[in-house]
Amino acid sequence: MPQMNTRQRRQVVQWCMAHGKDIAATGARFGVSRATLYRWLAHQAAYPGEPIRAQSRRPHTTRGPAWSREDFAMLCHLTMAHPTWGRGRLTAALAAQTGILRSPATVGRMLAWMRARCPICSARDGRHDPGVHALDETLVQAGVSKPLRPPPRDPEKRARRRDQAAILREAQALIRAPR
Repeated sequence: MPQMNTRQRRQVVQWCMAHGKDIAATGARFGVSRATLYRWLAHQAAYPGEPIRAQSRRPHTTRGPAWSREDFAMLCHLTMAHPTWGRGRLTAALAAQTGILRSPATVGRMLAWMRARCPICSARDGRHDPGVHALDETLVQAGVSKPLRPPPRDPEKRARRRDQAAILREAQALIRAPR
């Protein structure tokens, strides 16, 4: 079932209120779960004039890489030398080379990232270009290398955007306010 827009949500809440807050009947009639109806009713009670908007399903935080560029390059070299090895053998081989114990899940995430697109040679599906890897290794040793991920954003720029968004919200509230 497609997601309801704000007007449809408001109509569902109004129907529920008109029928004595019968959550079960409202949920059955509109195909909405009880938990969702309770959340919408609580929102309506707390903010009577506000629309009931959809909340983002995007995770609030995402896991950053738990490995360095050197670890990733070592894993690339191991997969080129031993293409049939799985994450268990690769974990043991990485631990033997670096002396750092990594979980098989971490190595699996590295392999998944590599399969999508290797950040060193831009190859897909676990295939690698040894020439590009050798060139990258030479550049790393010379100190001329780009990081695997872009640097973090400027915190001052983020604060300015947050301030601009707050000003915009206040202006919209003033426009919506009854006169």
